[in-house]
Amino acid sequence: MSPSIITTGKSDEVFVSSSPIPSKNSAPARTYTLQEIASHNTADDLWIVYDKQVLDVTKWLSHHPGGEQTLLRFGGMDATDELRAFHDNWVLEKKLPHFVVGEVRDDENVSELVRDFRELGEHFEKMGYYRVSPWYYVWKVATVFCIFAMVLLLVFVTQSTVARMAAAILLGIFWQQFAFVGHDCGHMSARTHARDSINVPYLGALVTFFNGISVAWWKATHNVHHAVPNSVDCDPDIAHLPVFALHEHMFSSLFNKYHKRVMEFDWLARNVFVPYQHLWYYPIMAVARFNLYLQSVLFLLSRNDGHSGRTMLDSVAFLGFFTWLVALVSYIPGWEERIVFFFLSHAVAGLLNVQITLSHFSRPIFDCNKDEYARYGGDFYSRNVISSLDVACPAYLDWFHGGLQFQTLHHCYPRIGRQHLRKTEPLIVSLCNKHSLPYTAKSFIDCNIEVYETLKNTATNAKKWSPLIYESMCAQG
Repeated sequence: MSPSIITTGKSDEVFVSSSPIPSKNSAPARTYTLQEIASHNTADDLWIVYDKQVLDVTKWLSHHPGGEQTLLRFGGMDATDELRAFHDNWVLEKKLPHFVVGEVRDDENVSELVRDFRELGEHFEKMGYYRVSPWYYVWKVATVFCIFAMVLLLVFVTQSTVARMAAAILLGIFWQQFAFVGHDCGHMSARTHARDSINVPYLGALVTFFNGISVAWWKATHNVHHAVPNSVDCDPDIAHLPVFALHEHMFSSLFNKYHKRVMEFDWLARNVFVPYQHLWYYPIMAVARFNLYLQSVLFLLSRNDGHSGRTMLDSVAFLGFFTWLVALVSYIPGWEERIVFFFLSHAVAGLLNVQITLSHFSRPIFDCNKDEYARYGGDFYSRNVISSLDVACPAYLDWFHGGLQFQTLHHCYPRIGRQHLRKTEPLIVSLCNKHSLPYTAKSFIDCNIEVYETLKNTATNAKKWSPLIYESMCAQG
């Protein structure tokens, strides 16, 4: 099915870049070609490029707040726009000079598209869109905890089964809404000032305590997803075999660079899940939260991307979550009602899993093994526009989508505060139109239909696939 392209002329706002690109120190003595830099791409020898400066981040790798994998994906590459997207200007100006070992000798070749998107980012900085009103989140957090208070009231005060089932529904909504707040904080888009002092480990532990999903695990996976969205062998958010395969590329049992293992298209995938994945989709989304628990446990018990201090605190919060959840469920009389309460609350929270997967499951998949020059699907902005699907909805439903409905804008400029997303969306739509980038927005129902059709089409191809076909393709190559 062909996607509908939504264009808009809703905004007459004009942006002009006036904030300077972070300045360099005095030019380092050594210069390197891009070919020389490309060889420094391992954990033991890791260089990246920012604004023609060559940075040696080898020793910083295990301390990087965004996780090791995000840096490793750009080893030996120019990561100027990736660094700008996730860091404030003051961080780039004050912190990066410590890692400079030289400059790029090659002439810089920046496309008009990239220049325009960079200027738009500078415009957002000038307008203060990377900061929010403190009252915005006071209201958000107060509303979320009012929902939680209603859950406690209905469970501990009322004697009605119907009331307790209502509490289960509200608990699922609480988890969904609190995840949105945690998501904003994780992207540093919930700050009132660019240099707000935020204790990320403690804030993350608080989110883990109430939401039950390890924020340390989330940051390790989510930052990679933002940097290389829909990259077939790098993006952890589309690596779901043996349950889901979004493209025929995944039938070939690819080695996944994030998980560091082959994602097998095995018997279970070929015969049970993938051929019927469009039918499995909603039932699995209803229980997907249990997989997030499992992923959190596996991460917290592993080397956890070099952040032992953060994950220790996160582990305590994770255990605290299950302590209060067990206490809450135990207060409900009768095992049958407890089981229904438990699974109903998790099924309602599964709405969040649907919202997350709607954003990317039906979008193009980038196979970087076939085109090294494309580098994860092109420049940072192009690949994030192409791989994102927005949900067109009225403003009164913004609370339900939690900012995820503006996925394209969020992916290109992840630090924009949620309260600014709706008014800035027309600017990125205009820029996409100028450069013929396929900005796409559909209603929530149509987004669901598109994902269903994508899964169904791949399922149909999976039924026709056999190992002999793959071996023949390899032989021809």
